[in-house]
Amino acid sequence: MDNYPENHIPIYGYLFYMTCPDDSLNPFFNIPKDDKEELILKELDADFSTEDELIIRALEMCDKLYETPVVRAYRGISTMLDRLSVYMEKTPISHGRDGNINSLVAAAKNFEGIRMSFKGVYKDLKEEQNARTRGGGELAYDQK
Repeated sequence: MDNYPENHIPIYGYLFYMTCPDDSLNPFFNIPKDDKEELILKELDADFSTEDELIIRALEMCDKLYETPVVRAYRGISTMLDRLSVYMEKTPISHGRDGNINSLVAAAKNFEGIRMSFKGVYKDLKEEQNARTRGGGELAYDQK
């Protein structure tokens, strides 16, 4: 805050939206990683550099604070599902000896299993984010 007196609120917003794994708090949660930063910066009307060393270190720290095995599994399966979807959407079908039709059919067959794994890990992520403290008390929004 001391280093960025004019921009600390947008910087905190950027750090939060880039790393928060709770879709009930983070409207950018489902945005693909490749598009997320640009969209967040645009929506925050950001006037700071994400190349700044302090911001890079803060982003890495926030990422570490939210990271759990479930978060890593969610990110991995989510990325794989997104890439597979883009591949199936954008790859033109070719047949013949050197064609790709067999790989596209195989990808489509495997899609259901990957989707079910994604749904399971998403459910685990939601449960993890909605954790409660001992005695049934609720955690503060930033402690979930």
